[in-house]
Amino acid sequence: MLFDTHCHFDPDADIAGEIARARAAGLVGLLAVGGDEAANRGAEIAVSLAPGFAFPAFGFDYQPHNPRRPPRLPAFDSPGGGVFAVGEIGLDYSHGDTAEEKAAQRERFVAQLELAAEKRLPVSLHCREAADDMLAILREHTSPVLMAECRSGALHCFTGPADFAAELLPLGYSFGISGIVTFSGASALRQAVRTLPLDRILVETDSPFLAPVPRRGHRCEPAFVAYTCDRVADELGVDREEFAAVTTRNALRLFAIPSAVAPL
Repeated sequence: MLFDTHCHFDPDADIAGEIARARAAGLVGLLAVGGDEAANRGAEIAVSLAPGFAFPAFGFDYQPHNPRRPPRLPAFDSPGGGVFAVGEIGLDYSHGDTAEEKAAQRERFVAQLELAAEKRLPVSLHCREAADDMLAILREHTSPVLMAECRSGALHCFTGPADFAAELLPLGYSFGISGIVTFSGASALRQAVRTLPLDRILVETDSPFLAPVPRRGHRCEPAFVAYTCDRVADELGVDREEFAAVTTRNALRLFAIPSAVAPL
């Protein structure tokens, strides 16, 4: 029982093949995540090909090619439109952005957090070299309703440190562990993972990026989440199958995916 909580689909790629291989690898579902026009479209295609297996998240990320305020996403306009999260959204200060560009990122981020709170949807977060600003914004704009349910969202591709996770836990956030955890130089991440509550751990690929060992160097895809899941289970000293089931339950709860769709 596996669930990839963060993967992207290229609209021009063999999405049907990726989904078929994911099913064969034991996945019961995946969150097809947006972030820009192409990724949002790829998520729509994945859902159209595999309803009840692929679940969409739409959003506009931190990249400077996006407008200051993201355009309205039509899927959010009607209640019950089948959207399960807002994302990928967040802050990334690693590209030498100017103060004005960072302010534009924060503006986009807040606008989409407000959309998520309005629709009572969790968010899929990206954070790089922006922890202080992200924490300040999340403390102000996280949905109180979802926070109380521990369904605020997921910090995708969590790389630590443990004290950053400790600040996010009371706000109701979970943590997506990607293939980075399998890399030989990721001992600090593995140490941070050991500090996380089991009910807040998710596994993800961030495909087509970050292929895990032993597929490092290849184009990543959702089927590879099994390698990440096994590596984290070994690190925590828990049974691999039991850990896969736990992370899948965590994903279904966080994104409010009907149990009839992906029963455990």
